[in-house]
Amino acid sequence: MSLNTNDPFLIRAYNRLCSTAKLDANQLLTAAQKAIGATDFGETAYQERLERLCQSINQEAQLHPFGAFISKERLKGLLKNRLRAIQYLQQHPAILKEELQPPLIIAGLQRTGTTFLQRLLASDTNNRALLSWEALNPIPFSGANEQKKRIRQALLSQKALRYMSPIFFSIHPVEFDSPEEDILLNDMTLLSAIPEATMHVPSFSQWVTHQDHSIAYDWLFKMLQLLQWQTKPKTWILKTPQHLEYMDVIVQKFPQSVVIHTHRHPKECIPSFCSMVYHSRKIFSTHVDAKEVAKHWLNKNIYMLQKTMQARKAHPDFKVIDVYYKDLTKDPIGTLQQIYQQIGRPWTTQVESEIKQAMLQHKKNKYGKHHYDMADFGLTNASIEQAFSFYLEQHPNL
Repeated sequence: MSLNTNDPFLIRAYNRLCSTAKLDANQLLTAAQKAIGATDFGETAYQERLERLCQSINQEAQLHPFGAFISKERLKGLLKNRLRAIQYLQQHPAILKEELQPPLIIAGLQRTGTTFLQRLLASDTNNRALLSWEALNPIPFSGANEQKKRIRQALLSQKALRYMSPIFFSIHPVEFDSPEEDILLNDMTLLSAIPEATMHVPSFSQWVTHQDHSIAYDWLFKMLQLLQWQTKPKTWILKTPQHLEYMDVIVQKFPQSVVIHTHRHPKECIPSFCSMVYHSRKIFSTHVDAKEVAKHWLNKNIYMLQKTMQARKAHPDFKVIDVYYKDLTKDPIGTLQQIYQQIGRPWTTQVESEIKQAMLQHKKNKYGKHHYDMADFGLTNASIEQAFSFYLEQHPNL
């Protein structure tokens, strides 16, 4: 399938009529503070992170006018959510006394079945995942029917994303009422990998990798408390590939958690993810280099795996369950039964029924089949196997 896809008509029209606006950190901060009527972002270093991100976007990302507009609105939304969250926690101090049950944390490279596994586990009514509409607006609105308003906003966002990139949506559907990655909560710290997945921002990516990510996991803990306070305690099913990179932080911040590490042969998941990133970046820019995408994310994923392998070696008593993609897709029920057995949870007829229903609801290729060619990214089976030889040696059955 060709990588040369056309933007939808409205985006092409916007790009013809408008110019690319630079992102200004001070303007974004001021606009968010004025909109919310609050000024406390909770950290003295917060503004520096925003300034570095804006600088990287302005100098490196080559956004088209619509991409710049979307980036500006996305960052304004993050800043407003950050202000509202801190304000809400100050107004309701009991939230920080909420006790979280030890979560199940799904951590695996992209395209290794993490989304499928999360949706199956979240279908057990004793568990819960972050839903897409909660991720978009985790803080309750004021007024009546506030939850319906948040859900409606998420539904509109889902429709907008599907319009902007039907191909991306077919690769990674973002449904308003389905489980979503908790990286969207960490994104409010400006320490997530979302910018480098959606834009070419190498300087920010390099810088943010080496920051103190205990800040992000402290924030995640508070956001889970806030969301739990709105309902009732259940076991959180968390999921994002970025957890691989910071497994050592998870050990410290969520010591009683269980990590489920999903595995798939890199020659299958790496090209697939490169295609996903390529089409994600195409929403923001017409200048997307497929080979640069592959180079960046090949190195990034190698680093993530090395980091999690080091953490597992340093903390042998920390509970990690290995799940293989071929087992998960061939026998989902059997795979989940084994997970439940290892974490000491009962497997009941009700649990099995709920999971089977989720399997019917979340069928593969629901929005179209994902077509890609690894050659477009300068990748070959041999080059991938060589790059990930250290990983394949530990998992020879892949």
